[in-house]
Amino acid sequence: MMKRLIILNPASRNGAAKKTFFAQKARWKELLGDFEVYHTTGPGDATREVTKVLRKRTADQILIAGGDGSINEASRGYWHDGKLIRDDVPLGIINLGTGGDFYKSVTSASEDYEAALVENRFTRIDSALVRDDLIIERTFLNISSVGLAGEMLGRLKVSSFQKGAGAYFYHTLRSLISYEPREVKVLWEDEHGETQTRDTELINGFVCNGRYSGGGMQWAPLAELNDGLLRVTLITGRKKLSLILQSRKLYAGGIEQFPGAETFAARRVRFCFKEPVSLETDGEPVENKSEGPVEFEYSVQEKSFPLNL
Repeated sequence: MMKRLIILNPASRNGAAKKTFFAQKARWKELLGDFEVYHTTGPGDATREVTKVLRKRTADQILIAGGDGSINEASRGYWHDGKLIRDDVPLGIINLGTGGDFYKSVTSASEDYEAALVENRFTRIDSALVRDDLIIERTFLNISSVGLAGEMLGRLKVSSFQKGAGAYFYHTLRSLISYEPREVKVLWEDEHGETQTRDTELINGFVCNGRYSGGGMQWAPLAELNDGLLRVTLITGRKKLSLILQSRKLYAGGIEQFPGAETFAARRVRFCFKEPVSLETDGEPVENKSEGPVEFEYSVQEKSFPLNL
């Protein structure tokens, strides 16, 4: 009999996830049959629990009930010293998050996502790695970015207004008003193996394996989960009003027409800043202890991560 474990983050969606999950529990029981539920107790707990389950092989499927941050925590439990502990116990998603952005990419790539969960059908997708020149090294499945977004998410996490796309848009506007673009040199290896460079003033740089972040904003409409490429979007310049007025294009998938947007595909990309800048991965701010120049390097890890799809 298949052994399923649901890891529930009761703090997701500002504490509403636990109530929502138990309201849905009977339906999940009908779909999936028997399962165990593990309640996380704080930051890092999902990572530790996933690692323990994989090492002991106490489940055939792990489902994360939460949002993008919970998915990221769970996915990081699959790795040890840069290698997957197992690639035959897939991760599935029960979407209980504020934005559900990675879930959007996954379900849009699946013919029938609920059937994939029930059958424990999975494929191996790309994952990505970000490291800096100090102590940060973190894997992610969806999107990581440097610049404005990290500061915006810091505002969001301490606010009572966290629900849905409206909250992301509101906190983005508030952060954008005061944010000063950073000078950066961007270097990347393109899909042909050629090295490219760009110097610019950056508001935010998105490195995308999935398509969506920020409550449905499409920063990478062309991103695929298993094509061996990262889709990079740079938002540049100092004109802020046009970003606000044209923001609807982000939700409609029109990044190519968005003011100050530059997009390209890469296997690897490096951002070299002259001053500290905020980092986030899968919707969670990451503390950066640098007080001076800092570099972030991203690389794609091809078709490695087992995901219900």
